[in-house]
Amino acid sequence: MFEHAGAWFYIHCVLALLVIVTDANGTLEPALNKFEASIGLYTPPDSSYDEAPYYIPPIEEEVDSTFILPDRLKRENNESNIK
Repeated sequence: MFEHAGAWFYIHCVLALLVIVTDANGTLEPALNKFEASIGLYTPPDSSYDEAPYYIPPIEEEVDSTFILPDRLKRENNESNIK
């Protein structure tokens, strides 16, 4: 039942290496676009967005997460307490 399993394994490894190398060289996406165009599935990329559509800028102010601690576990933010 598994006598040809080795051949499938090596074919899979060769195809995976082929994808990795072509992606590293920058030729994977153009080759896939050409293949998609030849079978009629190519859709050009959407260029209507100038930036990410739902971008939320990072929080710049420091967030105090000690509000969830009970009072007996809270520490004062004092430089003299650091050992």
